[in-house]
Amino acid sequence: MKESAPVWKARMRALETARKAAKRGDPEGLRDLGDALHHIRVTARVLGPRAIARKAKRIARALARQAQLEADGRLLERIGRLGFLSPDAVTALAARWEKQAVRGARRATRAADGPKIHRLRQRLERLARKGSGRSIERLEKARKRTEAALARSLEGRNDAALRRYRRAAAMARCIAEDLGALGLLPTTPHAGREAALGRWNDLCEFRRRLLDSREEAELRGSVTQAGELEHLLASLEPPIASLRAGAVAASRRTAQVVPMRRAAGA
Repeated sequence: MKESAPVWKARMRALETARKAAKRGDPEGLRDLGDALHHIRVTARVLGPRAIARKAKRIARALARQAQLEADGRLLERIGRLGFLSPDAVTALAARWEKQAVRGARRATRAADGPKIHRLRQRLERLARKGSGRSIERLEKARKRTEAALARSLEGRNDAALRRYRRAAAMARCIAEDLGALGLLPTTPHAGREAALGRWNDLCEFRRRLLDSREEAELRGSVTQAGELEHLLASLEPPIASLRAGAVAASRRTAQVVPMRRAAGA
């Protein structure tokens, strides 16, 4: 068995677990499936073949909009429970977003259980059997490049830079997990920042959807609903700013990368 075979077995198991969760309709099912596909893309970009990275990216894109809509729906439900919107406003927004969800659900279902993802699973099965050499060397080089990108401070950078940093932190996590599948134990010092930036990004996307909904309410002449949404949008600014400031502050502290060591029994 070639060196990379355990990595592809781990990716195949994660994809199957996430795919089943998405088919069951688990609350985070589509997001977990998107994360599994992103991890496959990262692994394939580092180890090859690049064609698998492209396939995983296309499937993930087909899921992304629906996954974000579901995440926004959960945030809306929480906002309603906290009393930041009236029950009538929550009901009206939920109904309009549900129409969008119904349209996107068919596309997401095809992506989660269609021919493209089944062909991808077949390719992963072949890689899990065959594998390839020099995996540790390639993953370690990729880890060092990613760590170098994460060593840069986010001070004074715009939102696009924060999103690039979040993607780099996610890539560092994926590479660390792949190295773990090969019996190595690298540190993942940026995992907390990835999670914080994920929460920041979710709130930003939620704000964007609320802005669209406020404009729609204004066009319909729903003055009360538009006013409530304006108040909610203002209430979101402090937590968004706080999460952003925390990520920027954390980026100033360049984490020391601890040398990797073999796992016990590896």
